[in-house]
Amino acid sequence: MGQEHLPSVELDFVKHAEDEYHSIYQTGTTEEVDAARFRLVWALVHSTSRSHHARGLELCRAKLREQTKDKEYRYFAAVASYNMGQYIESRRELATLLQEHPGFRQAEFLRGLVEDAIVKEGLVGVGAGVALAGVVALAAIFLGGGKKR
Repeated sequence: MGQEHLPSVELDFVKHAEDEYHSIYQTGTTEEVDAARFRLVWALVHSTSRSHHARGLELCRAKLREQTKDKEYRYFAAVASYNMGQYIESRRELATLLQEHPGFRQAEFLRGLVEDAIVKEGLVGVGAGVALAGVVALAAIFLGGGKKR
């Protein structure tokens, strides 16, 4: 099926994107600033740091308040949410995105990862629930078995 994960970048890559953005923000044209912001957000949401994911998501939300139908920033918001373990939020972003842009392959791939994560998280939750029920049942047997009738 191919690659089963999203690309990730190290902290030095994010630092480079931040430095580039701050430099261009001071002297660049609107188009240059927008392009540098795009690269920075891409780096943030694909970073290995959870705090970067949160910052990237915040920047995505700000952009989406200006342009609600921005395909790339909506995708980045879904990536950030996924990387933060907010699978339901990521799925919501992807549903909106794929409704507006059907056939967007990256979004379809991410949707598959999100659905797998939701199932896995659900199974872990079910497993924890079963284990807890087993502990309670054993405790009841041992505690109840010691009493005389």
